[in-house]
Amino acid sequence: MVARLFLFSNINKQMKLRLFLLLMSVATLSAYADDARIVIKQKSGNETVLDLATNPVITFSGEDMVITSSLTTITIPLDDVDSYEAYDEVTGICPLTDAPQFSNGHVVFSGLAGGAEARVYSADGRLMSRHAADTSGYVAVSLDSLPKGTYVISTPNQTIKINNK
Repeated sequence: MVARLFLFSNINKQMKLRLFLLLMSVATLSAYADDARIVIKQKSGNETVLDLATNPVITFSGEDMVITSSLTTITIPLDDVDSYEAYDEVTGICPLTDAPQFSNGHVVFSGLAGGAEARVYSADGRLMSRHAADTSGYVAVSLDSLPKGTYVISTPNQTIKINNK
């Protein structure tokens, strides 16, 4: 199954910014999919396919887009870029290691470095609380003192979103 993630047609002066945002958004695709790629369609009818496994780097030189990967270097005039899309063919679900456990109003993390922080953020980005892992890498984040709502809990190993009901 191929999922279309982004499509920007008829590139204008903001093309560099959009392409940068696109690349930042799909940077994690290669970690979760075997077939993550970006397709650049040109007005001339050519298509350039960038396999994210080749670690493409896109830079701009004058009026050209320069794509350098572990396999090749391609130069495309910006005026010839018609659109670009990101695709991701999902081939499986990666298992979580040290996934948090939910128990008695607590989110319990394990496998952290001793002293590592679990930070709780509100939906609007405010830091609500910090919790340090003990020497065995265990930390329990209490949800009891938080108002009902959506929160993000971030550790050095992972970030999760929870709804406190």
